[in-house]
Amino acid sequence: MTLDTRYLNLGGDIQTLKDIWQGWLQFGVGDTTRWLYFSFDILLVAVILYLIVRTFNSRKNINYFSLIGLALSLLVISAYITLPGLHVLAQFGLVLLVIGLPLYLDDRWLGLFSNKASLTNSEPPYLNSFLIGFFSLIGSFLIVGLVSGIGAKTAELPSGVPLVAVNLPEGMAASFGSQVNTKIIVSAQNNKWKSLTADNFSATVDVAARGEGTYDLPVKLTSKIQDVTIVRINPSNVVVTVEPVIKKTVTVIAKFSGKAGNDLVPDEPTYEPLKVEARGPKSVLTNLSQAFIQVKLNGEIQKIIQKFSLVALNSAGEVIGSVSFNPTEVEATINLVKAGNLKTVGIRPITSGQPASGFWIKSIIVDPSVVTVTGSADQLANLTEIPTEPIPVAALSSNTTVSITLSLPSGVTIADGTSKISAKIDLELTSTVKTIVPEIEYDGLSSLLKVTSLTPSSVSVLVSGPSTILSNLADGTAKLKLSLSPYQSAGTYSITIKLSDFTLPEGISLVSYLPSAVSVVLENR
Repeated sequence: MTLDTRYLNLGGDIQTLKDIWQGWLQFGVGDTTRWLYFSFDILLVAVILYLIVRTFNSRKNINYFSLIGLALSLLVISAYITLPGLHVLAQFGLVLLVIGLPLYLDDRWLGLFSNKASLTNSEPPYLNSFLIGFFSLIGSFLIVGLVSGIGAKTAELPSGVPLVAVNLPEGMAASFGSQVNTKIIVSAQNNKWKSLTADNFSATVDVAARGEGTYDLPVKLTSKIQDVTIVRINPSNVVVTVEPVIKKTVTVIAKFSGKAGNDLVPDEPTYEPLKVEARGPKSVLTNLSQAFIQVKLNGEIQKIIQKFSLVALNSAGEVIGSVSFNPTEVEATINLVKAGNLKTVGIRPITSGQPASGFWIKSIIVDPSVVTVTGSADQLANLTEIPTEPIPVAALSSNTTVSITLSLPSGVTIADGTSKISAKIDLELTSTVKTIVPEIEYDGLSSLLKVTSLTPSSVSVLVSGPSTILSNLADGTAKLKLSLSPYQSAGTYSITIKLSDFTLPEGISLVSYLPSAVSVVLENR
């Protein structure tokens, strides 16, 4: 590693120091024996620190010990961050301070072995007993914790561990919806951490003795290698659907990544066979129409003839592990042709499923909204937009943002480096209409008069609004206020109803009402 590289990795090394400390604490959680020894170690170190600080308790001496602590901290930090200049300087400073300790504090050394330390202390105490005990305890905790954590790392594994259902009944399959992986935090020695992958662990969900249905079950995570501690699983429980296994014939299609060499792009592949049989959970296979081969280009300039394994992919481009194929692989022949001109095209979001009852998709905003692609001139000639892989919106009841991939036609590749597309889905409550009868109120009625009749006796109102609100809207929840203040004597009067006379619940709007006027009979009290 060059000096420049070491300095560029500064941020990552600082995170390593954080992992060491946090990792030690997490590693001990739930381990009673480890915590017992840890607490005993802290207590012993704290007592020793207390005796030392009490013996040398003067402003000058405390400052001297602070310099030693600073040099020791720089020594440890510079070792992990790999700053050789600071490391050598810290070593030199620490050696000078330690060698000078008995010379600088010669009148205090006997105090370490005597109860009469205060007799040799000509300076007034700098810290009281409480502060000495507090700083000794903090210093002890830091020393023991740092030393115990050196060489270990606890952090989240970069890639999630795929979920696998075990002990499935014959003829049944399990699906986990969009939760296909579980994230884990593990603790291991630094040298072992570098080689850890998701393949070193298994995340299983036991569905033994479960019939068809949906269950909330715990995830069991095991390590396939020794000396690795699993600290945390997220989520620790998943919703799994057990359902019948079905079969379906699907078409093979290629998904390309990377680039070929010499400005070449892949042409439409030919497959042998073109169609394969998919087998998996009913809910998954219902919307599955394609089996993918994943072709990673890396500067190829010759025709590609190769066997590829088949996988099922969701809208985020992740492998659906519950689907298998027969045959498991196909042979693809891919010609590489000269790329045509670059072309910028729009992105068209595609959805699958329906939102929850009472909601509709108001808008889907994709970011970026356009993408630059390359391909042969014939392929680009009529290309105006690229569709996304289907975005699942089934049972969606709130606004959400998802990461999706593009469904690129064969022979067309992305030229601007865009790999993921963000889709913001905005939902809105579905509006419906309903007829109700409002409660009639009389405003400004004279205290000398009374209403004896109203013709017609009620008013019919047509209102609109979200179905979730209208379903609970009953007669009388809206109000109609008739103004009678202009009428100060007995008689029969015709009152025209105005839109402003109605008071409606929040979220409801008025469409129409009948009649437009009513007749009121007023009599003396």
